[in-house]
Amino acid sequence: MNEQTKPYRGAAYDDVFRTLLVDCRQLIIPVVNEVFRENYSGEEEIVFSQNEHFLNQQDGRQEKRITDTSFTIVGVERRKYLMECQSRPDSSMLIRIFEYVTQIALDEGGA
Repeated sequence: MNEQTKPYRGAAYDDVFRTLLVDCRQLIIPVVNEVFRENYSGEEEIVFSQNEHFLNQQDGRQEKRITDTSFTIVGVERRKYLMECQSRPDSSMLIRIFEYVTQIALDEGGA
């Protein structure tokens, strides 16, 4: 199978999203303003959190999960955000976000 006939792989969109976050940080504030109806000026500090988490399972195992991005915007107040880019049509987004934010809260001690 050559490059032109390879089946669609959603990971390419995920890679673009991560590149946008890392290489084009100045675009994060306008996206947050639009998506979350915030009014940041763009002068705020963006502090990225780790994106690798280990989810505690009921049987004691841990599953490694990698979020697309988790960050805090520091301005007049501190606000945490989790943004995910889903490029495959399935119903896992809501479950994944719940798992991520729950584990982030556990990792940070509810901070």
